[in-house]
Amino acid sequence: MKVRGTIYLHHNLVYHDGAIGNKYLILLNTPREKDPFLLVKTTSQKKNKPSTPGCICSMSLFFIPGKKTFFPLDTWVQLYEIYPIEGKGIRNNPNIRKVGELDAKITADIINCLFEAEEENIPQWFSELLRPTLEISLLKLQEKFNKK
Repeated sequence: MKVRGTIYLHHNLVYHDGAIGNKYLILLNTPREKDPFLLVKTTSQKKNKPSTPGCICSMSLFFIPGKKTFFPLDTWVQLYEIYPIEGKGIRNNPNIRKVGELDAKITADIINCLFEAEEENIPQWFSELLRPTLEISLLKLQEKFNKK
């Protein structure tokens, strides 16, 4: 089972504007079998971005200082674009590979920042995948233990 906070490196990601490049992506949900993976991309390009650790709500960014987590460089998580990718599209794509994980606290902080900055732009079904009800969370936990 893939868990939120997993970091993927995607070679040849097609951005929403049509450009293509290599990007680190962070999984924001814990998808069940038929759920899409909800991913956000990151950048290490400063370009007028503040370097204040944590949520930068006004710019829909979350700043992670270099060498504090998986990322060796200062990294900004770009919360204004969510990439839903089918599970098969992750597992069967040779251009995507898991490279690391963020701890649960930073992952929760990123998701909270996303809701603070972009709540009115998040489709309802994304919200349900990002902040599942207690019932769904218990089902996911049960699935995890049933596989073991």
